[in-house]
Amino acid sequence: MKLYVYIGIVFLLILVLWWIYRKKNYYPYKARHLLTKREYRFYLLLREVADEYHCIICPKVGVKDLLSVTDKKQYMKYFHKIAQKHVDFVICDRDLYVLFAIELDDSTHETRDARKRDHLKDKAFAAAGIPLKRITEIDKKQIRKLFH
Repeated sequence: MKLYVYIGIVFLLILVLWWIYRKKNYYPYKARHLLTKREYRFYLLLREVADEYHCIICPKVGVKDLLSVTDKKQYMKYFHKIAQKHVDFVICDRDLYVLFAIELDDSTHETRDARKRDHLKDKAFAAAGIPLKRITEIDKKQIRKLFH
């Protein structure tokens, strides 16, 4: 009888250790497409126009990667305002110098909070001297206007 108890205890111990190992190595992630369907439709037209101008498109770029905080005394205050934000597309020349950024706006930009976030981005980009262009229509004619 004692042998069965020891075997049971060892089995339970193995189960517990396996469960702990599995829990410790649990990463609930899966790959997803970089762009939404709407953003991808826009990207395809944008790519045609950008190619004509020999420009490079960088999608979903973090604002903190485009702007630096100049106020060293209040660095963290201003860094946190941009740290978690991104723009939909950045248009660069062949040497990856930023020419302008694009926000593809839709109905989600009509809320009070969204307008507040958009205002912050508009002001921050203007202060940095980088044009931030907003577009709502996925239309080649409108996209072409962005490059002028």
